[in-house]
Amino acid sequence: MRQTKQTGTEYLAAQLHYVRKLIDQRDFAGAVKYYEDDRSNIERAGGRQAGKLLHLAATAYASLSDYPAALKTARVAQSVLATEGDTVILGELFLTLGGILRDSGEIREAEKAFRDAESIFRRNDRIEPQSRALNQLAGLFFRQQDYRNSLAALMDAVTLARELGDKKKLAFMTGNMGRIYSFTGNFAEARKYLQMNIDLSTELSDWTETARACLSLGYVYMQEGSFEKAEVAFDKAYPHIVATSNTRDEVIYLTYLGELRYRTNQFDEASQILKTALAKAEEIGAETTLTGRVLRHLAELSLRVEDFRRAHRHASKAMVIMKRAGDSTEQAALWKIMGCIAESRDDHKKGAKAFDQALRLASDAGVPFEKAEILVTAGLSKLFPTKRRLNFLFRAEEFYARNRIDHKLQQIEKLIADVAKVKPSSTTEEETSAGTPARDEFITACPAIRQFKSQLPAIARSDLPLLLTGPTGVGKDQMARHFHGLCRPGKPFVAVNCASVPETLLESELFGYRRGSFTGADCDRQGLFLAANGGVLYLDEIGDMPLALQAKLLGVLERRKVLPLGATTAVDLDVKLVVATNRNLEQMVEAGTFRRDLYYRISGISFEIPALRDRKEDIPLLLNHFVARSSVLDQGGKFPSELLARFIEYDWPGNTRELANKVMRLEVMAEMVTEGDLTELAHSIFAPETEAIERSLFEKVEEFERQLITEAMLAAGGNKSKAARILGVHEATIRTKLKRHQVSREGGVAGRQAS
Repeated sequence: MRQTKQTGTEYLAAQLHYVRKLIDQRDFAGAVKYYEDDRSNIERAGGRQAGKLLHLAATAYASLSDYPAALKTARVAQSVLATEGDTVILGELFLTLGGILRDSGEIREAEKAFRDAESIFRRNDRIEPQSRALNQLAGLFFRQQDYRNSLAALMDAVTLARELGDKKKLAFMTGNMGRIYSFTGNFAEARKYLQMNIDLSTELSDWTETARACLSLGYVYMQEGSFEKAEVAFDKAYPHIVATSNTRDEVIYLTYLGELRYRTNQFDEASQILKTALAKAEEIGAETTLTGRVLRHLAELSLRVEDFRRAHRHASKAMVIMKRAGDSTEQAALWKIMGCIAESRDDHKKGAKAFDQALRLASDAGVPFEKAEILVTAGLSKLFPTKRRLNFLFRAEEFYARNRIDHKLQQIEKLIADVAKVKPSSTTEEETSAGTPARDEFITACPAIRQFKSQLPAIARSDLPLLLTGPTGVGKDQMARHFHGLCRPGKPFVAVNCASVPETLLESELFGYRRGSFTGADCDRQGLFLAANGGVLYLDEIGDMPLALQAKLLGVLERRKVLPLGATTAVDLDVKLVVATNRNLEQMVEAGTFRRDLYYRISGISFEIPALRDRKEDIPLLLNHFVARSSVLDQGGKFPSELLARFIEYDWPGNTRELANKVMRLEVMAEMVTEGDLTELAHSIFAPETEAIERSLFEKVEEFERQLITEAMLAAGGNKSKAARILGVHEATIRTKLKRHQVSREGGVAGRQAS
């Protein structure tokens, strides 16, 4: 029953108590009705008590999603409370006002309100509400995909939470920081903050937050390619999800696990898991983004097994949901899938348009990792000419290198080399090899490597395996091919990367199998050992081979026979084995992660190929070799001495493979500019940290602008209008800057066409 009205201060205090009680009981409609019955008296009374009542009324309106009334009431409360100065009560009102403005779509005004609240709390030395204001501000920036400012606000909020000793708040905010870092592709920082979240949440026995942090950490590991660690993190999350009966978190868990399964080529299991996730998601809501994400992963899975009709069905359903939700990140991923589906149907126009849309949305969403994934897929697509494909891959490579995502970086460096092989050339292979070393030659002036090469003919006459070590990209695979050319030319050369084949498939890939030996074995497969019989088998990244498989490999090497899965008779082998790794096998032996007996068996003849920075005498030789196979220079042209010096000074963290990719990138971009700009253009292909500190800001801006315009013109296929749209500027601006920077339309014939 409604209270009897009183007068003056006592009357307002009683009303305030009653309205607060209704809000605590979540009777927002009752609170609004009580306020509206006496609105004029409350507003006329003025003072702190009236301001508090108005604040509560605004909160009730907002809880009922009546944002116009909530905003009007909050503004009245602001005018009432502002007469008393910047009090804590006014700060709390600004927090509420910011939330109302945010939910009303008034983002700029919401930011101002949250900043006003934070400022008031700071001036009043109220740390806890100041931390809340910063957290709200971070959330607002996150909604706008402004991750940099979101992180900055969270950093300040975390500092305050540490001052307060509020571990619960600290856990929540470090988790959010970890997730933001994962969106931007900074996985090292993501792992650090998510682990902090897990440690704090476990200490507080907050199992819901622990489970969510474990899921996020597992996602990060999965994107890094650390699939075993991802599985461990997901397994740690699952019992807590079951214990709390949180269906939403269970759907997220199943979605991540399904993705993990199809990434490791376990397609049947992935399908079952994702179908379970979809059923549970639809119980929550058939049109929710949760359901949309499961559908997107089902589309990805269907794409991998080349069921393009089903992929299109799932992707179309997901697209409707994500467009309605305004989720640009998911839409970008779906447009990528649509591009692949269009390519399968030979619809080049529709496919190219889909990839362009995917890249635009990923850029708008501010998710560079997702954008890099799209760039890689586009780089592998036959929808685009080779030069544009290489440009896509180079842009992805820059992101992976900048964020030190080594797993992806190693993959893309090889992809670039593969794509570059298919580009048209004005010379035949025989003509190229006439002026340069043969294809399997290992080019070097390094005394240590030359001495080792001189020993290879004798090594070829022995039965011992050859172990090559050294950092990624130094040319271990090229040395293996060189060895093959010496010992068994014309015979098979079979290579496999032990790190890139899932553990469940590696045994059958190496040793083969007989029909019916396991589910899915519907025909005989000889395996790589038998495929290489009589020639050379090259096992790269042997340090990543599972322990159980190491024992089987040792048996094959000792018996010189291989027994395919399901077979009863072993087959004799005559294989020269070359193994390679960038890991320290001796340390792995001591740690128990690599078999000691296998190490002794493969390390009888070993050689460590030095990093390129330790043999800079090789750089001019390698540079001449790669340039001769490209169109960077005109026939008989000479490589500029200033540019050669730049190549020699550079540290080459990616070694020979990086040098080859730099030349390829230079070749692609050189066709975009007028003659005589090769040295200047090369600045854009080296990492920013190598630039001289004394360069002026103007020079750096000019160079950055030139690179942006060059890449936009390449992405637009030489179309100035499209390039202008990509950069968000007027076409007249593009024309002016093209002239100033001497950038032409996309190379060759396109550069001579009328604009």
